[in-house]
Amino acid sequence: RERLGSPVAHHEGRRTLGIGSATLTPDQLFAQVAQSVFVVEVLSESSNVVAQGSAVSTKTGEVTTNCHVVNDSSRIRIKQAGRQYQAEIKEKDTERDLCVLSVRDLNAPIVSLRSSDTLRVGQRVYAIGTPLGLELTLSEGLISSLRKTDGGVIIQTSAAISPGSSGGGLFDQDGSLIGITT
Repeated sequence: RERLGSPVAHHEGRRTLGIGSATLTPDQLFAQVAQSVFVVEVLSESSNVVAQGSAVSTKTGEVTTNCHVVNDSSRIRIKQAGRQYQAEIKEKDTERDLCVLSVRDLNAPIVSLRSSDTLRVGQRVYAIGTPLGLELTLSEGLISSLRKTDGGVIIQTSAAISPGSSGGGLFDQDGSLIGITT
């Protein structure tokens, strides 16, 4: 069994999906993956939003986000385009800051995953998330560096990432998920 997040943010080269498709224009890429990116809201006991981030659909009925977005939360909701779903933490990998949320009744497209073994500095990438609460925002950049760690690879990018982007997706030009932004 793969460890949480290994093919998502700190790829260890065990799984490679979605490689070999044609390079997409930014608008085509956005149209392909936007339905898989969500707003994450942490709610207080009185249903007020106390924290906000992003998440990506990585399995049927599940999204992946950063643990620092949802830690110590009693109620979590994900939403997109006016639809809302209740979520709960299913798995935590606090060392990598990755949490998988189980989302009942979620029927979202699952993104293709790509291993970091095939990435190169200078490749064009796209971040999609909810910076500053602005749902489904696309930014473009390059892979600035690939930093090897004991747990895998951290992808440094020049794509704009702001508070609220945490937990969103970093995609290659084919629309494959290469990392979770933080």
